[in-house]
Amino acid sequence: MTIDPLSPIAPARLRVLLLPTGRIRRSRFLGFADRLRAHNVVRLGDVSPEGSSSKNSFSPLAYPSGMIIYDISISVPPISHLEVFPFELFREPLVILAIADGTEIAGKKERDGDDTLKEKSGGTGHKKHPTPEGLEQLIQELDGISTDYPKSALQQLLVFDYDGLENIVSGPEQVIWIPSPEVSRPTTMKTVMCDISSRVLGGLQKFSESLPQWQSIESPKVSSWGPRRTLDAKSPDKLAHRMTMPAHLPSRPTEQPSEGTDSPPIANHESPTTFDEITRSIQISNKTTSALSSSSKLGSKEHSRDRSSVVGVSSLASNERAKARFQGRLHVLTGILHLQGGLWPEALKDLIEGASIARSGSDYIWHAKALEAILICLLLFGWVGASFQIPHICFPNGDRAVSKPTPAQGNIESHGKSEPETRSLALHNLASILPDISNYILSLYNRAINITDEPLPQLVFSETVIRLAKLLTTMQVRDGSLDADGLQHVVLNKPLERMSLPDQQRKSNTIRKTEITSFLFRALPSSLSSEVPVTDAVHIFIGVAAVLSPLGMERKRAFVLKELFSILIPGLVQARKIGAAEIGIHPAAGLSALSNASFDINALDIGPANMEAGLRSVLSLIGGVYGAKLTNGRINSEWQNDGHGFDCDSIEAIVERTFQNSALDKYGDLALKIEILKYCINFCEALPDFSGVLKFTVALLQAAKGTYMLTTDVQTGRPLLSPDEQTRLYNTVKRTVSVAHKLGVSNLEAEYWDDFLVRDVLIQPSSAERPVRRTKQDFGVTFSAEKGGEKEPFIYNAFSKPLTPTAEAPLIAGEPATARVILQNPFDFELEIEHIQLEGEGIAFDASASNFLLAPFCLQEIGVTLLAAEEGVLKITGCTVKVKFCRERRFPIFKKVWKSVAETKLKRSGLAAKDPSLSRPTSWSSNTSQGAIPSRKPPEATTLSANIIKAQPMIEVRSSSLLQSAIMMLEGETSMFEITLHNTSDCPADLLLFTFQDSTTAHLQAALNNKDNLPTEIYELEYQMLKRPPLRLRTSGAGQEIPSLDPGESKTFTIEVLGKQGLRTATIQVDYACIGASPLELPDTFYTRQISIPLTVTVNASLNIARCEILPFNGHLEWIGGASSDKKSKKQPTTYAALPDSSTVSTGGRNDPQISPVISELGSKYTGSDYCLLLIDLRNSWPNPISAYLKVTDSTEEKFDSSEAGASTLHLQEVSDILQPGHLSRFALAIPRIYLDNPHQKIPALNAANRRQFVVSANKLSYEAETAKREAFWLREKMFENLHGLWKDEVTGREGVIDFRAIVLTSRMISALRVDDIEPSFNLLPLQKTVDQASCSEQYPTILQTGQSRFSVSTDTFFNLQTTLFNRSLKPIHPIIRIQPTLRNQPYTVALELSRRLSCTGMLQRALPVLGPREQRQINLGITIHCAGEYEIRATVEEVKAANTIIEPTEEKAAPSFDKYAYHHDSYQQSFDTNAPRQRRKWHSRLPCIITARESLV
Repeated sequence: MTIDPLSPIAPARLRVLLLPTGRIRRSRFLGFADRLRAHNVVRLGDVSPEGSSSKNSFSPLAYPSGMIIYDISISVPPISHLEVFPFELFREPLVILAIADGTEIAGKKERDGDDTLKEKSGGTGHKKHPTPEGLEQLIQELDGISTDYPKSALQQLLVFDYDGLENIVSGPEQVIWIPSPEVSRPTTMKTVMCDISSRVLGGLQKFSESLPQWQSIESPKVSSWGPRRTLDAKSPDKLAHRMTMPAHLPSRPTEQPSEGTDSPPIANHESPTTFDEITRSIQISNKTTSALSSSSKLGSKEHSRDRSSVVGVSSLASNERAKARFQGRLHVLTGILHLQGGLWPEALKDLIEGASIARSGSDYIWHAKALEAILICLLLFGWVGASFQIPHICFPNGDRAVSKPTPAQGNIESHGKSEPETRSLALHNLASILPDISNYILSLYNRAINITDEPLPQLVFSETVIRLAKLLTTMQVRDGSLDADGLQHVVLNKPLERMSLPDQQRKSNTIRKTEITSFLFRALPSSLSSEVPVTDAVHIFIGVAAVLSPLGMERKRAFVLKELFSILIPGLVQARKIGAAEIGIHPAAGLSALSNASFDINALDIGPANMEAGLRSVLSLIGGVYGAKLTNGRINSEWQNDGHGFDCDSIEAIVERTFQNSALDKYGDLALKIEILKYCINFCEALPDFSGVLKFTVALLQAAKGTYMLTTDVQTGRPLLSPDEQTRLYNTVKRTVSVAHKLGVSNLEAEYWDDFLVRDVLIQPSSAERPVRRTKQDFGVTFSAEKGGEKEPFIYNAFSKPLTPTAEAPLIAGEPATARVILQNPFDFELEIEHIQLEGEGIAFDASASNFLLAPFCLQEIGVTLLAAEEGVLKITGCTVKVKFCRERRFPIFKKVWKSVAETKLKRSGLAAKDPSLSRPTSWSSNTSQGAIPSRKPPEATTLSANIIKAQPMIEVRSSSLLQSAIMMLEGETSMFEITLHNTSDCPADLLLFTFQDSTTAHLQAALNNKDNLPTEIYELEYQMLKRPPLRLRTSGAGQEIPSLDPGESKTFTIEVLGKQGLRTATIQVDYACIGASPLELPDTFYTRQISIPLTVTVNASLNIARCEILPFNGHLEWIGGASSDKKSKKQPTTYAALPDSSTVSTGGRNDPQISPVISELGSKYTGSDYCLLLIDLRNSWPNPISAYLKVTDSTEEKFDSSEAGASTLHLQEVSDILQPGHLSRFALAIPRIYLDNPHQKIPALNAANRRQFVVSANKLSYEAETAKREAFWLREKMFENLHGLWKDEVTGREGVIDFRAIVLTSRMISALRVDDIEPSFNLLPLQKTVDQASCSEQYPTILQTGQSRFSVSTDTFFNLQTTLFNRSLKPIHPIIRIQPTLRNQPYTVALELSRRLSCTGMLQRALPVLGPREQRQINLGITIHCAGEYEIRATVEEVKAANTIIEPTEEKAAPSFDKYAYHHDSYQQSFDTNAPRQRRKWHSRLPCIITARESLV
């Protein structure tokens, strides 16, 4: 609980002055004072009476409920306060307590004193007191204090913490021994205060008895100097004496001057040493000058007014009016003494009597004083819960009554009794008339000026107005009532909360804030002239501002405090000049020059933190009202935060400050902000207060900053002050810090004014061969045992696919790197950076730079050398920067530009507009909105991560087998060369990875990036990149082991180059690293260094495919030789054989080596329906003759018997020819027709990175077009598996392969190459023959076969038409067959007229049972021909029932939904992105059955 010097009940407090005595430390003295202040309120019921109480009017038994409220102070009151004695007794210290430290007293105890001191007793008792050697000296000093303070009623010596003392001991007289807190009881200090209060009451009794003996009781005088306390001229500690500091032997107060003396003589006046005396000396000079100038005009006038001086009762004066005034004033003083002593009923009685006498005698000043004391007495009654009645004397008209009829004065003994109902009614009545009483008191003071010419001193009048205004403010805050909380605030200065009531419950007669403000402003002096001392004006203005704060009048309070600066700054400057002249130093040095002598660095500080808690906080309050940006930082090595408990350099604190500052940017007027901050700077310079100068200079720089984050545009974000003004402010910071360092305050530095100093940090490895991040997938094609398309089991995410290696550059442990830090300077003056250091976490590192300049208003990049000590992940979070003259602090990295966004809607007005906007508005019942996060997007702090890898090797290319890194090749040729690598470091390279870049890959990759590519085009591009790479590493062993290099080792590697069209340049990239793991344990990601070996390649044309055609064989060729058409050949891929030598190739005596010999053999199976003819035209584009070799491999399975197992036989066809330069040659080969079990299978992606899922195709192909594309793709791939070609230069011996992938299949070629699931075939048999017969013999001349499915028959003969169906697929088919006989070579309308020409014994269209996989079935139809002619019979097979519904009975339970018999449309639905139409399949006979009917076959 703090003591309010302007409290409404301040006149009821008894002032106690604590003085240090003997040897005592400052900290110990302040600790003892705090122990006493904790019990400054004493109840009279706890005080023991002293002596006989029969004639004692100050006996505590008279009113046990009363309270003595002590105002315990450690400083002597200012002279202006002592001048008004005895009008205001509470300003004069009536009790003097000398404080001594028992631990510092060096003395001896009595021989039997140990046992006596350790006796336990519950009070002071009558135990024998200690008698140390220094006790007599302390008592002598106490006697000196009694002489120096003759007006005091009690002088007491308190000895604290005497060694061996466990209880309170009294003795000798006026000495109390108090034990230490460790051995004290909880009630020890309360007992001490009660004992002191008992003696205080006795002293007040004596003081009141001496009042009638006074010669006169004067009203306060208006004087500029008044009584003052003089110092001994020879005192050695004259300079060290401060009236605001406790003194060991304070100077003796002077007696009241004689009436005829206007001012003390100059000759007897010592030099002023305190701020109070210095400012009053200024008043003396001004007063003397004005008096001399006015004396010549006004003449000689001894007195400007008549003072009311009454003669005491003992003087037997003849003036009855003077006697009445003396009696009235005597009653008022006696009542005030009883009020301070807690005897409130007696005080009320005397005050009423004194007020009545003063009113009758027109003694306006004492009448008003008595009314104020009566009002305080009534408030104290209400505070302790006692009932009271408002006397009639409190009203301007004596006959006026309160709202409820009560006796005007009543029985005086009824006051102070506890009656709750009466007390509540009395407080209500008091609150109702309180504004009237306050105005009545002020009107009496005004009457004293106008009628009796007794002006009250401005300080007394202003403090009275402030005390009454505080009382009215308390009542207004508590909704117009004086409740318990309000009285606790008035008496004990406890925190007061505004009563929150709904509008309908508020009282209508509550005094308004504007009325209180108008009443309060009467305390301000009419003009700030030389008549009002600066010290008094400061006291008045601060008191007015303190009342405006709870009223919510923040702007008025700021205006009052601003006016305070206008009078305080010149006074401080003048006082500093006078004080410096007295001390003998230059005035520019100020009081700070005495830091090592008599003064502290803050000349007005009482304690270490008094300035921060006092004047500087007031300055911050004023600046905050005007919207100034005040720094929440650390000045003088002390944290100044908002109590949130987090570091002021943290990101959270910076974001909070930024939101506050952005809200302040739109609040208030900039000119007013600058003006008030300049006032604050000038005030701090006048003190001098170095920390304050730095704080408000930084705030002014922040207010003038044009933007938070600079951009590349130099025209935006300019500061709002001129460059000269900015430089002057920066020079102020430099000058202040430099002076503070010269005075020994080395830790005083400014807070840097820009939180966004660090804008970005970029790390760049200093080595030329910087490591690059790699993954296994980056090198899967080169060394992985898996295929490129089978590396990942999951579909690749196309949106996270890196087209190039990641740009993240790791750092190598032990190797220096460069960190580029971008700093901003938003002002037009140059900054000197003493030191900058990167901050991070993860591993130990060192990155710092020193002593560089930051240019004005720019973004500047500086280089910082970074050295990591170990392997790991380094996360850089910010920089620690030491700007010269500023505190070293941490700055986060703010890379993204942030700008303050203006609010679209105005939701706050007045002072609330300077607060940051919340996510939602607050309400009466809302307590979560107070800590809500701002709705705007805050500045985003970024961090930079860097991977630190362990030490890496250095490898160089020692030699190469190529001259000038160039090579010439033919298209399709494979060439090899060697390179030698050498490890020059001490670190092993356990990982060597070869990758290649060439000109063809770039074009292929560009083509792959086209989103309009079809799947077949994508496959072809990927095949050229992955299956036929231009360069690859040739390994010696069968396995694909990763090579390595030990320190100092050299190895030779072989590179294969494939000649491809468009290959002009290539680059061999060797990635090497020290992983520390085996190739099988290679991590998913790692970092490598890289060596690039450029290569120039010239590829010339060799053999080109000019034309290609695929034709079907005529079925008669196979029938001529008697070959069986029932044998089916099956194809299997074979490996690529070696190129035979041209000398060993035998043509077998044939004249045309370009045609396969199997084609020339009639009746061979290669000329049957299972094969087709491939014609290829090759052109020689090379100047030398080239031998071409083409071969076709075919794997077939011959069935000898149904019970015998089949054996696989490899068939090979070879053709060759020598092509002359520029000539073209045609080659003919028989290739097997191809059956596709699933022709609509999805086209695969060789590169896993190009696998996509749920991607809308850019090509809108129909279902038919898509299926045709897929069927052509698979037919082409199957054909390339069996077709191989080689060439050889007959002159140079160069060899290569022929690339057949340039062949494009047309629809006619696809029709010749494709084999359907079902191909019906016909055979004609006699009616009596069985199905097993294969042909007609000579025994049956009625049927003659002339070719494949060609027959000659006689008319009117019965025979069987046998149709054979063979299901080549692996799925069952439920077919329906339609046999269609027609007349050959006739129009459609005539060809179907067969009613009289042909007859059949069965149905031409019939449904067949399910045809299983690989199952063959014959359908017989009996026919006879009646007319001669040529007939043509065809067959069509169509599905009747979907195969996915056909499940064999034995597999009905075991077959899942995705078994191999599933209908092909279902697999199509899984593969295609579009919905396939559901339609039945149809198969037509490839060769029709042609029957020639004759009358006779002979």
